Amino acid sequence: MDFFGHVREGIAKAVHRASDSHVFHEFPECSILTSTDKLSIKLKEPQLHNALKTLRPDTPFQSIGLLVRNESNRKQTMMNAELVSGNGIMVKNNSGKPIMVVRPPNNDPTSFGKLMHPAPATLFKIMRELTPVGENFIVVKHPSKEPVMKVEKVLASLYPIGKAIGVLGTNCVYWFKRMDGTVLGYVRPKLVLNNNTLIVKFTSTNTDPQARAIILGCSLIFMISIAYPQLRSMLEESMRKENY
Repeated sequence: MDFFGHVREGIAKAVHRASDSHVFHEFPECSILTSTDKLSIKLKEPQLHNALKTLRPDTPFQSIGLLVRNESNRKQTMMNAELVSGNGIMVKNNSGKPIMVVRPPNNDPTSFGKLMHPAPATLFKIMRELTPVGENFIVVKHPSKEPVMKVEKVLASLYPIGKAIGVLGTNCVYWFKRMDGTVLGYVRPKLVLNNNTLIVKFTSTNTDPQARAIILGCSLIFMISIAYPQLRSMLEESMRKENY
């Protein structure tokens, strides 16, 4: 990030701390998420699926496109997500209006990622939670650290078997739940060849666009961390170089 980029981000963070306005406490332009209960996330360029397997973490790139599609309406593109070198995942609607920025953490081993207002200002952090059966996550508000959502790995499923025998590229299967245990949705792989597509399903009772935006943001982190871990490694390396 150049000097002016640092200045802009510093100002945004200062305004975020000083302001009680709702503009820095929720994601803009996300009401469209209530128009469907089923999304998919996939690479914009299918040929990258095989190419990514050969790329090193220090491979330079400018941007890599992801599509967020409405699986219930002829797979129409609802949003565009762009992995931008030195920055993060920039999510915009079809009119080009920014919705959120999704980034890996800054040198925090307890965090898996953060969901940001496009100002940018951090709204939520995805915190790691080690359990006897594996790693789950808790989404907390920033800076209050109030927990708002649980993300739990689904262990009793056929997806790990599908990955093991080669019909699935990933076994990314998680429940999204309120802190009281109410199910809000889930993310799982789509059975499709030559693409590690993720399916995001919202429960019909989860009509809060902000909760759905959190689920989408977490799913995008899973897309670059579990479905295509090479993308996370490349993004983190580009961010390290940008901050030197």
